[in-house]
Amino acid sequence: MESMGQIIQRYRKKQRISQSELAAHLQISVQAVSKWETGKANPDVMLLPKLAKLLGVNVDALFPGEEEAPSYGETLAFNHSGWNQVAETTWNGTYLPEYGPYTPSEETLCLLGDVRGKAVLELACGGGESLQWMARHGVKELWGLDLSQTRIDQARQRLRSCPQPTHLVCGAMEQNAGFPQGYFDLVYSIYGLGWTMDLDATLTRVAEYLKPGGTFVFSWDNPLLQCVEARGGAYRLTRSYTEEPEIAMEKAGAGLRIRNWKLSSYLNALADHGFLLQRMVEESAYDPKEAEVFQEGKYYSPGKASLLNLSVILKAKKL
Repeated sequence: MESMGQIIQRYRKKQRISQSELAAHLQISVQAVSKWETGKANPDVMLLPKLAKLLGVNVDALFPGEEEAPSYGETLAFNHSGWNQVAETTWNGTYLPEYGPYTPSEETLCLLGDVRGKAVLELACGGGESLQWMARHGVKELWGLDLSQTRIDQARQRLRSCPQPTHLVCGAMEQNAGFPQGYFDLVYSIYGLGWTMDLDATLTRVAEYLKPGGTFVFSWDNPLLQCVEARGGAYRLTRSYTEEPEIAMEKAGAGLRIRNWKLSSYLNALADHGFLLQRMVEESAYDPKEAEVFQEGKYYSPGKASLLNLSVILKAKKL
């Protein structure tokens, strides 16, 4: 199967663009293009939309086919492009005080406690809605990380009137983002941590960022949810829960990839990185009358919530 570099070379030649011309358009060196095409390096994720446009293709076309699992770097670049596309739509994610579809809210659960005067960091901060909630509740500083530059720009715009110092970075949660270590009172992720493609690396970063005794709170899909479909008037198990596969999916018309980590993987990763689990929430909040209506093909629904908690919320303390 072709590598990403071979795909770039094929489309470049099809467009009758030389390596030097491509480099000039992208404002990079000819040597960088040569490294791509010989498989010694891959393009920076920020270049992919412009590169695809120059080659006359969608960003998806730059990646190898599905018969071979893409590398971490390729998946990261793919998701970076996908989330930038999603950010340009009307799609709205989950943010505080909500933790997920059909779950109790922070007003009910009180997992975060009194955040006044605390330095907080959000992973997968999106457009800054949860950070804005934190600002209204009196935190000392606002820090956020997101894979989408468009989302980071939106968050800066949303938070510009907040009195707290604000630090927002576009980057992957698995990688060192340059945040101060041993600094944060609270690291959290509202329906974002599950997008990590390397759970161990992400938990390593969280442990580095937190103070001893600091709190880590995150919410995500119940991993079983990826395995259950509403089809033919019944809820059917259609995918293995045990294999933790990388799954191709679509959100707001954009292609994305996700790895379905088991619940035990989250719990063991927390333990391995020096966290003490303080609370695990597996509760649903829904209208029982709505749950009686079967919704064909619906991923989140009251009917599913009546049978299976759709989300898992975990709170842990760094020892």
